[in-house]
Amino acid sequence: MYRLAEESQIEKNLKGHVWIATSGSTANSISATKLVALSKQALLASARAVNLHLQSSAKDVWTQVLPHFHVGGLGIEIRAHLSGAKVVKALKDGRWDVQYFYDVLVSEGCTLSALVPTQVYDLVSHGLRAPATLRAVVVGGGAFEVDLYKKARALGWPVLPSYGMSETASQIATASLDSLNQDEFPPVGLLTHAKARQNAGGYLEVWADSLFTCYAQNTESGSRIWNPKTADGWFTTEDKGSVVNGSLLIEGRSKDYVKIGGEATNVARLRSVLESCALHLNPHWPTQVTLLDVPSDRLGAEIHLVSLLSEADTDKVLKLYSEKVLPFEKARKIYYMNEIPRSDLGKILWAELRRKL
Repeated sequence: MYRLAEESQIEKNLKGHVWIATSGSTANSISATKLVALSKQALLASARAVNLHLQSSAKDVWTQVLPHFHVGGLGIEIRAHLSGAKVVKALKDGRWDVQYFYDVLVSEGCTLSALVPTQVYDLVSHGLRAPATLRAVVVGGGAFEVDLYKKARALGWPVLPSYGMSETASQIATASLDSLNQDEFPPVGLLTHAKARQNAGGYLEVWADSLFTCYAQNTESGSRIWNPKTADGWFTTEDKGSVVNGSLLIEGRSKDYVKIGGEATNVARLRSVLESCALHLNPHWPTQVTLLDVPSDRLGAEIHLVSLLSEADTDKVLKLYSEKVLPFEKARKIYYMNEIPRSDLGKILWAELRRKL
């Protein structure tokens, strides 16, 4: 990846840029990782907007548990640089450890953090209550389920659902600080540096001061560098969704839509249902199960369940899940495994998982 970034930077004569691996492409295949070129101006624009949204100042103390080779971790460092806030590392020997993270929060009097949903699951499953000093936790990098949000809030965690991507140098929409005064899952409002709209195909298009410059990726025919933005600077995302009163409503990614026996469904939504069922039964279970869409000669596609749980516990989750979905959305096969491969951000490595199966 380093060589690809170096060669692409020279070819396009890019100065003042940072190359970041998109977490989605990393989750699919390391060899096919897609790099995003982000200018210094884009990174600073993102950091300024987030600082403004969080009302961050030199009094704040950030915890850092996200990798710097993704925008989540890098963004924290830039925000702190601009605001004068302190950054405290909260990984144990370079790896996520929920108890170590919590101990750092308490001992350092941390006020701000950024986590992915998997890490929030860990906090909830361990029954840890948020320290009084912590005033906001931005949650991104994956779908943040309503049930998990409510359980985290019940434990006092000041979680703010967000939406962003590598292409926008981090979040472009985040729940407000005022949302922490209510119990319902909050709207995810656009930040000051970004705009969004829905195109004719139902996909979100975004414009932002923090938008990337170009992509670079290794392919079988050699390296490829390209800029998919329109002439006026808009970028079409892979997410279907809409904009209502300045807030984003995300329906899911195009690749998550499949047809089963002629009926369309969203696999990401089904995974959300499954995780909610698992969370209802046991706070430790949501990360122990997932769903895959698998090609089927007869149906076109079908849903399979992957589980790290015992057969008895899997049956409990599956029974509750089956009560909440349509007949064609039920799991038709179960795989029992010892591990679900995940990235440093806790995202499932789908290509690796499919190979193991």
